Amino acid sequence: MSRSAIRRRSVSKAATATDKHILHLHRAMAGKLLAEPWRITDIRQTLERRYQAGQLKHSGYIHWNSILDCIDQPELFLSALLDNGERMCKLRRRTVLVGILTEPERLALLSETPE
Repeated sequence: MSRSAIRRRSVSKAATATDKHILHLHRAMAGKLLAEPWRITDIRQTLERRYQAGQLKHSGYIHWNSILDCIDQPELFLSALLDNGERMCKLRRRTVLVGILTEPERLALLSETPE
């Protein structure tokens, strides 16, 4: 096996592990958002700021807005936010769901092995 093939495989494994941790964090953030829906206002402000600053493409902006619009439908909200598709994995890597978890909560979740 070539070095580049080995490197791609290890990068792929690392990316998969990172995505699992990010998904694990998003499960916790989703639970908190559903329990405290007033936080959506702050999330929408973050989304708007990033979009206006050019840090988020229009398609990502629309996608995040669509997910946030589902907050009153928990099953749909969770399904959309925790989708394992490539698009959602990419969006979660640059999430707008900031400031939801405390640092101790985040560190505790990161120390766990995600499913």
